[in-house]
Amino acid sequence: MLSFSLTIVAGALLAAALVTGALVVFWVGVPIAVFVLLAIRAWANAQRRVIGGQLGIVIPAPYKPRVKGRLDQQALSMVREAATWRDVAWLAIDATLGFMVNLLYLSVFGIAVYYLVQPLLLATVFRHTSSPVVNNFGFYDFDTAAKTLMLVPLALACGVAWWRWGELLLRWYSYLGVVLLGPTAKTVLTARVSELREARDQTADYAAAELRRIERDLHDGAQARIAALSLTLGMAEELLRDSKPEEAAKLVGEARGECSAVLTEVRQLVRGIHPPVLADRGLSGALQAMSLDHPLPVTVVDRIPGKLPPPVEAAAYFATNEILTNITKHARASKVCIIVEHVAGVLTIEVTDDGCGGAKVAPGGGLDGVRRRLSAFDGTVEVSSPEGGPTVVTMSIPAAGGRIADQVVL
Repeated sequence: MLSFSLTIVAGALLAAALVTGALVVFWVGVPIAVFVLLAIRAWANAQRRVIGGQLGIVIPAPYKPRVKGRLDQQALSMVREAATWRDVAWLAIDATLGFMVNLLYLSVFGIAVYYLVQPLLLATVFRHTSSPVVNNFGFYDFDTAAKTLMLVPLALACGVAWWRWGELLLRWYSYLGVVLLGPTAKTVLTARVSELREARDQTADYAAAELRRIERDLHDGAQARIAALSLTLGMAEELLRDSKPEEAAKLVGEARGECSAVLTEVRQLVRGIHPPVLADRGLSGALQAMSLDHPLPVTVVDRIPGKLPPPVEAAAYFATNEILTNITKHARASKVCIIVEHVAGVLTIEVTDDGCGGAKVAPGGGLDGVRRRLSAFDGTVEVSSPEGGPTVVTMSIPAAGGRIADQVVL
């Protein structure tokens, strides 16, 4: 019924488009043209949802961003788009062929129901009617309950045909709609190039920011401490020349302690670049070590192969670490669960907490940083965080892998 209703709307929009085409030569037709084109797009988007739901697929809208400006500029921009003309082509097809296909589908179903209930209706509702003319075929009048029983085989045949071939007919017609309503190969390629360009720019910006952070940490931390250590050792050397070994030994002891502190700081800095546990034990071991160091109870459910590509492991590790950091700062949670699995070449990490909820991917936020980090690997981040919790963050990264092993680590 919804598809049939959309075909009726298509007929009205097609008539409006033809009238608008005649009026567009006058200025008054320009705003009408913009309105009609937007209405056609809304109708086409509804068709994409209906057809996508029927076929179990997602049909993305292939439109370019709408131009902001005068009405004539907006109308010209939409008219120049190939997607607009593909919508108009499907509009014409749906108003004619689609109307007949859906009418045939509904008619066969209606005939089956009509002739199945006719004997019952004539035996009850129309029993006292003198001459009910309900099935006058010209050559014979089926006007009694007994006579309409002869039409039950016809009803059963229509019912079987509707049940067996009706959906196939609608699916065939829907596949025709996918061809016109879906994006073309050129549109998909253009969108893909734009995504890759954006991912490249984000990766370059992220790498530059990481280099600045490392430089700042080295300059303000390790470098300053090493300079102070050098001065302390120089003072100890002067004391030794002045025959003051006790004071020199004291300074050497301070320098030794400072050297240990510098070494610890450098190790932490290196761990921020690429954790040694990630190289030694892989992503599984790294996540287990991360869960042990976290202040909240963290359960890790590990369903990934023994080894994944190092760049993917590093991206997954740091993304998970960033999410755990956000949970510690903002979620007010009491426990966290991490489920990691590798299915059909896609690494999926699901982080769930029982906190207050309300998390979202805001520009410049922690989750936005995770999204930018994973975009370099064609990864995605999905957040489900209703008010009051729980919050579920799902990260997906394309990755190659081997056999899946299941184990639960508490």
